[in-house]
Amino acid sequence: MSYLLREYKISDTKNVVAMLNAKREIQRAVVDGAGNIRLIRYVPLSSSKAVVEDEQGQMVGYAYVADKENSFVFETGGGVHPDHWNSGVGSMLVKWAKDVSFKLSEKAPKGIKCILQVNIFETEKETIKLFIDDGFAKVREWAHYEMALKNDFAISNQIKIREFDLDNDGDWDLVGPVQDAAFMNHWGSYSLPPVENIESEESDDDNDGPALDFSYSNAQGYCFIAFVGDEVAGGILCNAKLVEFQNTGRVGSVFTNPKFRRKGVGKNLMLSAFNAFYKNKMRRVILDTDSQSFSDSSRFYTSLGMNIYRREFLYEKEIRAGREIRRLNK
Repeated sequence: MSYLLREYKISDTKNVVAMLNAKREIQRAVVDGAGNIRLIRYVPLSSSKAVVEDEQGQMVGYAYVADKENSFVFETGGGVHPDHWNSGVGSMLVKWAKDVSFKLSEKAPKGIKCILQVNIFETEKETIKLFIDDGFAKVREWAHYEMALKNDFAISNQIKIREFDLDNDGDWDLVGPVQDAAFMNHWGSYSLPPVENIESEESDDDNDGPALDFSYSNAQGYCFIAFVGDEVAGGILCNAKLVEFQNTGRVGSVFTNPKFRRKGVGKNLMLSAFNAFYKNKMRRVILDTDSQSFSDSSRFYTSLGMNIYRREFLYEKEIRAGREIRRLNK
């Protein structure tokens, strides 16, 4: 059977979502309120996208490439209809993703290594084999945690917790430096030196841009800021609407000012989020974290009563040789 790989069009949305969910145990994609494809992982609308059709014009494959970090780290993902595995569709999409990444890497600072990444669930054996056979190597493991919510939790009064106003630029200004400091030593973080050939690009945030549905993003009422005295000690950002699960809340990011670590800040932020989910009748909370986190986050989540329910692997392949600027070791 022959296949056609072409650029994705907005009119493909419903067919792509149906294909990604075909014969799957969990829902992998939805059409959101603005008519865009929403996957389990966040995919920027600016990503490059492609589809594959069979001889009858049926949708059998889909992939995207997102520029994650200043044109030197790219992410791909997508899916192939189960009936068309081992027919070359996956290989077509991987080749397309590499070609797109190589072209995008031309905008990266000179002399810096460029890589393409993909996240794959542990159970997706055929997908793992596809990428390994193409030269991708496993570099990291992510653990997905869950916990049933049966009651609310007591919060320490020594740490002030208040709701994060997501529409208030002042709140973002407060937590921004703390968030940057909290993650600056994590695996994969980087610091670009001043480079002459980095050009500023005009923002895509204009009135002519695509319609957006923010209901799957950080949710008001589920995000909090912690203070010790008058100083910002940390924050937490959570989602209340998920693609694959109902009646479930997700902790997207929790961060603590390094000077206040191991003083109960992270715990109280997590418990505040748990209480918000419980109050709004959500009886399950999930999150994912780097299993080899330099900050030993796995131990922290386990101490709260959370348990691993699945694992996810990060694979990557070099797209352009150069100097590695990411933090990959402790």
